[in-house]
Amino acid sequence: MDTSFWQRIHGGSTHFPIVLVLASVVFDFVAGRSRDEVLRRGLHVAGFGSAVVGMLGGVGAVIAGLIMTRGQMLGSGYEKTHHLFVWPAFASCLILVGWRLFRGGRIPQKGLGLYLAGMSLVAALMAGAGYSGGEMLLGAGTENVPSSLDGPTSTSEQRGSVAAGNQLFLKNCAHCHGADAHGDEGPDLHHLDWTDEQIATRIRNGKKGQMTAFAGKFSPQQIDDVVAYLRTLK
Repeated sequence: MDTSFWQRIHGGSTHFPIVLVLASVVFDFVAGRSRDEVLRRGLHVAGFGSAVVGMLGGVGAVIAGLIMTRGQMLGSGYEKTHHLFVWPAFASCLILVGWRLFRGGRIPQKGLGLYLAGMSLVAALMAGAGYSGGEMLLGAGTENVPSSLDGPTSTSEQRGSVAAGNQLFLKNCAHCHGADAHGDEGPDLHHLDWTDEQIATRIRNGKKGQMTAFAGKFSPQQIDDVVAYLRTLK
């Protein structure tokens, strides 16, 4: 299965944990303030179920994301910002929900406030991960992409999608340049002192004995997307 398949799975699966963890917090908060014993138990059960399903959804989203990025844990540029929200949210969710599972779903009354604070933080971090992921997909923030250092002002921020370029890079270029573009068999691609057209020409034509030519594989738009992504590497 190609990267685009896992990108769709990842994008679709990220919504459930955000909503379910937030719903879990609401259920448990209302339960903690209810004086009706039956209602309180029912709300805690709903909160517990939402937390568990949200955690499982988070596991699925993380697995799909790791497959999509070929095991890249952090990345760079906008992807790094996204992951700085993802990993604390995921780890905290596993710890809190795992603790509640260990206790059979019950929360001691004196620990309810601490648990709710932790899960509220998880929900906020998940929301931040969702927002930053959406920014990546929309190619937002390209107004901050640096223009070329030795040529005309770059226009790749208007023509290319950073998110699409990132996916093309991971699928076609990461095996030589590394998933974080810091170099492997190929060179480090951060801080390129080239114009956009020079980069595009190298992608199209390659370099004999060193780099594959992508003119027959990438469309002009896809080349612009890769250039836009490379411009975010700082």
